[in-house]
Amino acid sequence: ALAGWKIVVDTANGATVQTTPSLLARAGAEIIRIGDRPDGSNINLAVGSEHPKQMAATVISRQASIGIAHDGDGDRCILCDELGEVLDGDEILTILALDDLASGKLRQQTLVVTKQSNLGVDAAVRAAGGRVLRTDIGDRYVAEKMRETDASLGGESSGHIICEDIGPTGDGLGAAVKVLAVMHRTGKRLSELRRRLQKFPQRSGAIKVAHKTPLAECPTLARTMAEVEAGFGERGRILVRYSGTEPKIRLLVEGPNPAEVDAAYQRLENAVEKDLLVP
Repeated sequence: ALAGWKIVVDTANGATVQTTPSLLARAGAEIIRIGDRPDGSNINLAVGSEHPKQMAATVISRQASIGIAHDGDGDRCILCDELGEVLDGDEILTILALDDLASGKLRQQTLVVTKQSNLGVDAAVRAAGGRVLRTDIGDRYVAEKMRETDASLGGESSGHIICEDIGPTGDGLGAAVKVLAVMHRTGKRLSELRRRLQKFPQRSGAIKVAHKTPLAECPTLARTMAEVEAGFGERGRILVRYSGTEPKIRLLVEGPNPAEVDAAYQRLENAVEKDLLVP
């Protein structure tokens, strides 16, 4: 099925070094390997899904059809189109959800994502007749919500994609093969398939704090959050949460245009500095 295809595969010096290249080669593809020399300590070292620059550059230089990058344990997948542009998990999920909606295979017409996913995913899926459910950040919460709602597809913007017909957890190779199948069946290049997701402008960051006071007890921040959310309505959203491992608060703002996003982010940042700034 993949005869004549040239595919760059970055296996992050990890678990998929043998599996992904072997399977795609058996399907007829010419494989260009990156991150395929594990030595026991170089897993994810400047390669893999968190370091996609080398994959993108190789796709361009070798004129490949697509690039595929996994993380070290193989449960994630990000892609690169033939133009050298990297696709994250939101774009992969949207491609798969819209294809499954069109064929009647998306159970409950539902895609499950986390709070981290871009609002553009919701807009694209709704326009195609489906719905998006959001969970807390973490693949375990996605999997739980999928079981609870009998959904067949879910995942995270990091590229952790859960395809229920393959298995109950993330599978980077399975997600990659599903996207390849869409490309093969439709005859469309990845750069064309990705266009159906129009991402909302987004800004995010992390600020070091002196203490993790419950957000409801931060007067300036709580008031600012409410005002920003009211101003956006359904046109945007904010996500404010403490890091689970560091003394930091993480901010994310999405909205209809960059100017409004930057203004809202600055208001939240100022509120954090007033209520929680390290002396």
